[in-house]
Amino acid sequence: MLKRRISGLQAAYQHYIIDYKEYLRSRGFGTHTDDWFFVKRAFVECWWQPGFHRFWQAWNPGISYFTYKFYLSLGGNKRQNLATIVVFLVNGLVHNLVVIPFLRRWDFPLPFTFFCFGLLTVVFRWLDRHINLKKLPDVCHLCINVGLVILSFKFGFYVNDHVVSVLFTCPIGENL
Repeated sequence: MLKRRISGLQAAYQHYIIDYKEYLRSRGFGTHTDDWFFVKRAFVECWWQPGFHRFWQAWNPGISYFTYKFYLSLGGNKRQNLATIVVFLVNGLVHNLVVIPFLRRWDFPLPFTFFCFGLLTVVFRWLDRHINLKKLPDVCHLCINVGLVILSFKFGFYVNDHVVSVLFTCPIGENL
């Protein structure tokens, strides 16, 4: 019984490894044994991707594999936009829960930030179908991606601060 259970776990692990390697190949990572290639592609070259949606496809493939699987489980191929936004919201909530001890803030700015990431990803996916974003110079891709990440963080913290101020300054039962 125990041998059968271990055998099943080994088979599941082998399936996961094969699936993950296929995912990496589909994202342009190929099969490299050099760790620097992986780090460079995931955290440096991602900023130069043509379109904010492609930025997220290259960013951190370790995490994006699981978020992609979550996206597919939400019906990502059929409800692409909704699945994208839900995945970003959940990811923002998880990130927020991880950083609460470091920020020393018991509020939730990252779900708002990641919601903005999701909306921008949907918009850029749509733009990519209507405009050839690859024609833009690489420096434009860098500026757009960096700028949108910074603006999304500013938006997330701004909305969070206003939500918190409304919630904690308005007495219960009083009209907003």
